[in-house]
Amino acid sequence: MEQSGEARFFVGVHGVVIDAGRMLVLRRSALMAYRPGSWDLPGGHLSYDEDLEGCLRREVAEETGLKLADTALLGVNRAAQGPYLQILYACRPRSPVAAPRLRPDEHVEARWVTPAQLAQMRELLVPYLQAALDGAMLGCVKG
Repeated sequence: MEQSGEARFFVGVHGVVIDAGRMLVLRRSALMAYRPGSWDLPGGHLSYDEDLEGCLRREVAEETGLKLADTALLGVNRAAQGPYLQILYACRPRSPVAAPRLRPDEHVEARWVTPAQLAQMRELLVPYLQAALDGAMLGCVKG
């Protein structure tokens, strides 16, 4: 059978949730198959039957309990290894933020950080978040 050159890939949709000049990052559970213990943004894989913003709102709510007020597309990152695209949105919570409600099988810690603080965590970031930091995609966070 001849291949057309098209490959299957996954689309991740992630939120740079901003509040008071800081962004929300989540520490991945030791139970996670991919990068356990690394810091990540809230988000996840796009389902076949949903649009990008719908995926963002669903994933952020599932992983943190936060409802989003507004969103703006920041950009797209193609993973250096593996068939993955990550689409990043800047977003703000609908109401003042209390402590995020985490799902312990996915995330074990949440922190609100500035881009400078995130840069100090570089070795513990998932690769797409390192790329977003390096590519100045996080300029929307004024901390």
